[in-house]
Amino acid sequence: MAKQTPVLIKSFGGDTAIASANVCVVASGTNAGNVALPGGALAVKFIGVTQEPVAASSTSNELAVMVAGIAQVQSDGSASVTAGDYLVIANSSGQVKSVTPASGTNLRQVVGIALNSAVNTAGLLIDMLIQPAVYIGA
Repeated sequence: MAKQTPVLIKSFGGDTAIASANVCVVASGTNAGNVALPGGALAVKFIGVTQEPVAASSTSNELAVMVAGIAQVQSDGSASVTAGDYLVIANSSGQVKSVTPASGTNLRQVVGIALNSAVNTAGLLIDMLIQPAVYIGA
């Protein structure tokens, strides 16, 4: 595993105390400038990957978020991931899964590209090149 290669880490306030590192966060729909855990699978408005949980003593829910570089992110375990797969937000916990763009009319957001493979076990760390993109598919 290549581990993380941070290019840009930024501090954000969280809408809530996000208790996990290595999960995807999205732009808050409530508080401008904040981040939040995604609302569910295939969420959009991806910002980055948490580098730490919110400190228990925090009054502002402040946390570090990698917005550019190679981040380690948790797999949801629903299927195996192969190096080179496109990754999307899999659930409201901010974990990721592989996706194959397909025909259709739905707007979808890719959050990055897997740099290593992982078996279908929830919580495994995947090295991901953060590369947000949008595709239209099923």
